[in-house]
Amino acid sequence: MGVSSQAEQAADLGLRPGMVVEVMTPENRLLFVGRVEAVQNGAVSIREAKDDELPMVLCNKELKLRFYREQDNVVLHGKVCGSTMRMWKVDRLKSAFTKEQRAFFRQSISLDITARCARRSHRNGQPRASFPCQVLDVSAGGLLISSQEVYLVGDRLVVSDATLIAGERPFTFDCHVRRAGEWKKGVVRYGCQFETLAPKEQDRLLRAIFTLQREEIRKRKIN
Repeated sequence: MGVSSQAEQAADLGLRPGMVVEVMTPENRLLFVGRVEAVQNGAVSIREAKDDELPMVLCNKELKLRFYREQDNVVLHGKVCGSTMRMWKVDRLKSAFTKEQRAFFRQSISLDITARCARRSHRNGQPRASFPCQVLDVSAGGLLISSQEVYLVGDRLVVSDATLIAGERPFTFDCHVRRAGEWKKGVVRYGCQFETLAPKEQDRLLRAIFTLQREEIRKRKIN
């Protein structure tokens, strides 16, 4: 692919400075979360999100990049064509599979909270009953939870008081059940997709996820 066609592809995909991007290995191991510094001649220059120093990288190293756009995300593969302590430059961008473009990076957590089901809004005569559940992972698109309660695919859940970062305001997620796992050891795992999330809350959620990712990467380096 020539430089002009690479540049056209970057423009067609809506890549632009300031976009949040997850930089991963082809095997989906997160290397760092960054922001696009520049898009020029089919190459993308990426800084670490907090402008921290980046690890050393070899030229031509293959990467997977997930760029977050306003309503969705796009996944591209590329190769490093230049680097400094503060920035990696990646070119030879190619589209990844469609199923990867629909998926979001999922951050594992363990959070005990409650969920309220619209279909089961009463329990023992009490309105709007909430049931205990555990959040197992979170992404920009939804949650994976486990619960002793039985929900149906399509059920609408309100997950309240989800404190992802200590000391920060908790989240309330309005979501619906997209898939239900098998009953194991007294609980069922449910994949839930967000129904509505205001743009400001989306940004706040992404910042919280990135904070969790950075802490995980820091612990990985120490160990």
